[in-house]
Amino acid sequence: MSEIICVSVTAETKKVFDELRKKKPEGTSFSKALCLVVDEYFRNKSNPILPKEDILTTASTMDEWRKLINEMDVEDFKKLQRKQAQIYNLINKRVSKCLR
Repeated sequence: MSEIICVSVTAETKKVFDELRKKKPEGTSFSKALCLVVDEYFRNKSNPILPKEDILTTASTMDEWRKLINEMDVEDFKKLQRKQAQIYNLINKRVSKCLR
């Protein structure tokens, strides 16, 4: 029996899913194509653990942040820089409120 699973799809994920839809063989369901891709990923990785970048928090050590920053690709680094600028602005607003 099949099971239905719902997932949220970010813009980045949508691009990957769209590419999979284009490349999957005719007559192959999307879920089967996704299963084949994930299976291939796990078989070809010596340590198939997904990246930790989504679990870093303010409680993470500077060494963890340093490792992430030094290893991320350029596009992710640019995204991080934009996010850092937004956080910097929020912190400055909070400091201003606290100093009143």
